[in-house]
Amino acid sequence: MRMRLPFHPARFSSIVLALLTTLLVCVAAAPPVNIIFDTDMGADCDDVGALFMLHGAVERGEVKLLATMGCTSSEFNGPCIDAINTWFGRPEVPVGTLRDPGLLSKPGYASEIAARFPHRLPGSRDYPDAVALYRNILANQPDGSVVVLAVGPLRNLANLLKSRQDAASALDGPALIAKKVKRLDVMGGKYPPDASKHAKDGEFNFMQDPASTALVCSTWPTPVLFNGEGGSTMSGRRVTYEMPEHNPLTVAYMLSASSGFAGDRLSWDPISCLVAIRGAAPWYRIVTGGANVADSTTGVNFWQPGGDRNHSYLVLDQRQPKAEVEAALEELMVAGKPHPGRLNFDTIYYTQAGIVTLTCSGERDKNGVWSDQQPSSWIHYQHVDGRKYLVNSYAIVATDPQRLPRTLELSASNNGGKSWTMLDRREAAGFTRQTPRREFTISNPAKWNLYRLNVAAANPSEGTRIDLIELNEEIRSRPDVPVANVALDHTALTIPVHSRATLNATIAPGVTFEREVRWSSSDPAIAEMRQIGEQIAVVVGKKTGACKVIATVGNVQQISTVTVTAFSLPSGWSYDELNAPPIPGAVSVADGIFTLTGCGHAMTSFWERIKDQGVFASRALIGDGGISARLARLSPNVGGPNRYPNDRRPATASGLMIRESLTEPNSRYVLVQVEASGRLVTRWRDDLGHGGKLQELGKVNLPLHLKLIQTGQAVNVFTSTDGTNWGAALFSHTTKFANKRRAGLFVCSGNPVSSATAEFDSVQASE
Repeated sequence: MRMRLPFHPARFSSIVLALLTTLLVCVAAAPPVNIIFDTDMGADCDDVGALFMLHGAVERGEVKLLATMGCTSSEFNGPCIDAINTWFGRPEVPVGTLRDPGLLSKPGYASEIAARFPHRLPGSRDYPDAVALYRNILANQPDGSVVVLAVGPLRNLANLLKSRQDAASALDGPALIAKKVKRLDVMGGKYPPDASKHAKDGEFNFMQDPASTALVCSTWPTPVLFNGEGGSTMSGRRVTYEMPEHNPLTVAYMLSASSGFAGDRLSWDPISCLVAIRGAAPWYRIVTGGANVADSTTGVNFWQPGGDRNHSYLVLDQRQPKAEVEAALEELMVAGKPHPGRLNFDTIYYTQAGIVTLTCSGERDKNGVWSDQQPSSWIHYQHVDGRKYLVNSYAIVATDPQRLPRTLELSASNNGGKSWTMLDRREAAGFTRQTPRREFTISNPAKWNLYRLNVAAANPSEGTRIDLIELNEEIRSRPDVPVANVALDHTALTIPVHSRATLNATIAPGVTFEREVRWSSSDPAIAEMRQIGEQIAVVVGKKTGACKVIATVGNVQQISTVTVTAFSLPSGWSYDELNAPPIPGAVSVADGIFTLTGCGHAMTSFWERIKDQGVFASRALIGDGGISARLARLSPNVGGPNRYPNDRRPATASGLMIRESLTEPNSRYVLVQVEASGRLVTRWRDDLGHGGKLQELGKVNLPLHLKLIQTGQAVNVFTSTDGTNWGAALFSHTTKFANKRRAGLFVCSGNPVSSATAEFDSVQASE
């Protein structure tokens, strides 16, 4: 029996409209771009950013990633590329590598990624030859359908041009390329090319292998789009902060000696990816009508008008705000969702980056080797800004046979060490010359903020020497396991205005495919949420009231109730975060003590995305006057004494500042600050847009009274040990300040991934 349903015209019209809309969307959606990615992974970290973008585009259905090719002679190039593909859950993406020796063979950050992330084969030479893989992939694609995206030296492409017919195709290299490749996109060269600079003004990728560069430029048989843009555009920071801590991009950007932009990097390779995926408009214009010619001995390129080889190059469209280009780059980067099948993540890996603080008995050298001559020793690892991490196992490496550990005790705390929970104890831990590395499983793992390892020496008279400590979280993602529950470490929070609290989520089961928590607030005007990791967020009190904050994974949610209570700075004072530091700050005042917590790269940093970052508690200053205060405490230098080689981050610093604008990163200012190392410095900027200047004033110890006074256009810096006897000005500067400005207290961590805290008392500001 058939049941006849009543006819509803309105409902029918809605259904038809929905179907038509769906059909139109399907028709309008462009087919995915078939891309072969050719990279010198390991030389500069923006290659990792580019590959992240491609995986993000795959996630959105914009790209089909046919293969990933390594174009250097490094033994870690292939494993590094493969590890990133695998981290995104795509180990099936083919990897090809260069067989020629001697081209950029240094490991760079690629060795670290290969060591820490799963991949299929031990070394680059174990992967297929790049030319053979190129020929096989191209032969099996529709004619004119492949975009080759090359963001390193052009050796693979030159070798492909030289290739002969084989089992994959009866066509030689040029014929196969002409038949199957739609366009070659090259990140290389300088544009617009200038013949007058020929032989002296070259670009890195082209200069590494001039002969290959010249061959590709002169004989490649399809359209070629060249890109030299990127030196004015940054990307990477958003991924570094928002995506999981067990993140190859974070590793690359932290370790790359060329990166000094607080998680950012110049965007040569990502720009080529953006254009390959979505086209040049509206961000760039394409210049045609000539040929790009490269010198076969230097690699320097210039533009030959009228010698048309179907060449073109990109130039930035000046009508497009650079911030929108950067947003487009990072939107693609965060689109890719990681699904590591099985990964051991060392939760204290970023100790040198400042995400973990370390204190210990004895000494720890620049290589991370910890030694103590006492019979019993201890070491603490604390995750900053309230972060908590799960540890399933811990590993110890001890290679000195005279100073081996006998007893190990691992404990943890979530209240700053007021109470401890024993996680594991090992007597006769089993270290020998033959077994210098021992790993132990924790029976009941949970998320903790502070970990303590106590060690008793096997030979008490010699003490202990430990080469390496790992606190490992086992991360697994199984596609068949959905999220069942999300638990928060606080189901209710009460914080004052201008304060913050950290929420840590725990997902069950631990092997679920979805791991990343998305955070939201029912009223961001009361409590704002800022994600700072895969399962961590900071709640920021904005105004008095109550609201709910929600942690979401898949279709599962958990709620925490947030109450924001009143807090008043002294009359006339305001609290501001300058230039949006990624980790939120806070301020409190109690019994005349101002406590400021702030993140940010530095004052006077030359790059606008990180320029003049920090927190500033201030009041208006009109006419003559200023501010004085005693800087009583400044948290230890973020990252400690063992920061990464060639680390360009500035030091943690705090002090007093007179500043014109709270919203303009290029504002005029004068600042006197004490760095965590004890260096006393004054900084200033007179010309809007200028990076600023610096004058060192010697070494000091805390506590120290500081004074910054403006009389007319002169700003004078004073210090005092007692707050009474100031002596002569240590520094005087004539400014170009407007009459209206602000004077106040400042702190900056010098680090984009953690905050620092300063305490001031005896604060006196001019009315």
